[in-house]
Amino acid sequence: MLKLPIPDLILNNIYELKPEALRDMGVTLLLMDLDNTLDKYHALAPGIALRNWIDALKKAAVEPFIYSNSHGRRAGRFAGALGVAYINRAGKPDSKRLAALLRAKGAAPENTAIIGDQIYTDILCGKRAGIKAIAVRPIDLSNPFRRLRYGAELPFRLAYKRRANIKEKKA
Repeated sequence: MLKLPIPDLILNNIYELKPEALRDMGVTLLLMDLDNTLDKYHALAPGIALRNWIDALKKAAVEPFIYSNSHGRRAGRFAGALGVAYINRAGKPDSKRLAALLRAKGAAPENTAIIGDQIYTDILCGKRAGIKAIAVRPIDLSNPFRRLRYGAELPFRLAYKRRANIKEKKA
């Protein structure tokens, strides 16, 4: 069956995602994209706000886990600085590695969410795996190719808004 990459939730940034809200949704594992989601591309270390948000997730009994397509050592350094586990070269949007991770952790899809800035990688991967998929606005769109990619994702972001408006009207 075709899985459309329409997010379950869209936020401006990760800080709008309250750890208690995740816990109330039954989420115990949060897979997080790194680049342009948690921090800017090529940021060398996490800032205080990100460290505090990660600590709040842990206090709410939500395990933060970096799930990144990045190469090299950056994801490992970031994860180490935050005290979280990670996978780099995740191969998103393919969900095979994600499914293997869930099995290894004993995590149920209904208790797992992924958050990221890219519809065609992060959100599609989450949808294919049957987990909650949360999109955020990219942190930095100064690169013209990233702006172009973001524009190509617009139909799915608008589909989310349309669906959200329909739900509001029914409520």
